[in-house]
Amino acid sequence: MSDPEQDTAGRKSPSSEGSSTDLDVTSPKFKPLRALYSNKTQLPVPHAKPLDNVTSFEARFRMLGGFDERYSDQRIQEIRRAASSAKTATIPQGEAPVRRFLPHQEMVQGYRRTRFQRNIYTKIENFEGPLGEMRTWMRERVRVKVYTRKEKGVRGFVTGFIEVFDKHWNLALSDVFESWRRRKYRYSENKRAGLGKPQDCSDLLRKMGISVPETVVKSVDRKYVMCSRRVPKLIVRGEQVVLVTPESVVQVKAEKDAATVVVKKEKE
Repeated sequence: MSDPEQDTAGRKSPSSEGSSTDLDVTSPKFKPLRALYSNKTQLPVPHAKPLDNVTSFEARFRMLGGFDERYSDQRIQEIRRAASSAKTATIPQGEAPVRRFLPHQEMVQGYRRTRFQRNIYTKIENFEGPLGEMRTWMRERVRVKVYTRKEKGVRGFVTGFIEVFDKHWNLALSDVFESWRRRKYRYSENKRAGLGKPQDCSDLLRKMGISVPETVVKSVDRKYVMCSRRVPKLIVRGEQVVLVTPESVVQVKAEKDAATVVVKKEKE
């Protein structure tokens, strides 16, 4: 684009006269288009900060209070610093924020719903029938006799005090005496390579703090033996229970005599 000071023929235009007033920013005859293309334009403030566009120029003067105010970068920075500090100002500890709600718009006072705590002991209170009778034996500390089953038929019985039970007849017993019958084993020597000789692990279990209850085995006939043992606590699964009855005094005395015999054998 050619310089507006010269026409296309290379001659000076008639408006070239008085170019000093056309390029003077403070003059009423100032021509901005000519000042943009002229190399003779002189700014009143040589070191003025250039802005990106006219909008940013207007925003800065609007921040100062209008075009009548004198432009100052220092004052603009102070205004911005004051605005940022006002945003991050914290509420004093003594003052609490006041909610601007009408009386009918205030929050409703809530309450925590208390859930009924259910466990095995609360469920036992609602048992009736045979389970209710077992609850009575548990409370009165009556010694019971539980007959257990095997794959077909009765395996044996367990006596003790009921600590807790559920509707599936799972029983937790204490001071237990267990007796059951099984067939005799036919031991045959079967030496396998790499296994070595069998070793007694009772000393190792004793060091680990594991005590295995003493089991007494008595021969009943040619095919079966009767096994019995006494343990402090035992859990009987409901699927193994055949019958639960209170134990008579005679049976309790017989069990105590059997336990005394076991203790004497251990001492010997």
